[in-house]
Amino acid sequence: MNIKKQIKLDIISMKPYYTLKNLIILSGISLIYSFINESPVVMLSMTLTFAAMFSSTSFLLGENSGIDALYKIFSIDSKKVVIGRYILAGLIFIVVSLLGFSIYAIVSLIKNMPIGLDMLMYLGMNFVLFGIIISFQYPMFFKSGYTKAKTFWFLPILIIAIIGMILGYFIKDFDPILNFVLENQRMIIVGLFILVVVFLAVSIILSIKFYKKRDF
Repeated sequence: MNIKKQIKLDIISMKPYYTLKNLIILSGISLIYSFINESPVVMLSMTLTFAAMFSSTSFLLGENSGIDALYKIFSIDSKKVVIGRYILAGLIFIVVSLLGFSIYAIVSLIKNMPIGLDMLMYLGMNFVLFGIIISFQYPMFFKSGYTKAKTFWFLPILIIAIIGMILGYFIKDFDPILNFVLENQRMIIVGLFILVVVFLAVSIILSIKFYKKRDF
């Protein structure tokens, strides 16, 4: 089985959980949340949480349905399974981001608010944070399985939130930081891209190592 077929199998197993009804409910909640806030940009930050939640679904269903065990029984290359799950996570992030942007655009038009370039900044930061989150989560899932590791799946998000609150408490004036970011955009973008690539590379290597040793 190649990576493409494995991704399709994961998507098929996830399909019953992503119905039109669930999509409408999710979109409705997101719309309401965007309207009650001063700026619809907050919707883009919600996509990060949704993407992180949905990216763990393949592990939950793979464990409950026995698909992961079948991969091992039929001696499917562990490396392909791991890479396929990471690619699937990227696809989930893209789909959720498109949904988030669509809701952001709708709310912006209804509220007669301009769609600014800050949207791209938020999407870029979401990508960086999402990459870091799954870099921590996936090795745990591949090592212990979803059931045992689910207690810790939210840990990376919690750590990022705590760091954000600490910075917000101690840093009262963000203008110097904002100015530095604006003056060094290219350097920061390249630096963050390299950081995410390094995190993902290490994460994939660890995931392959853990998954090969895992017993079902």
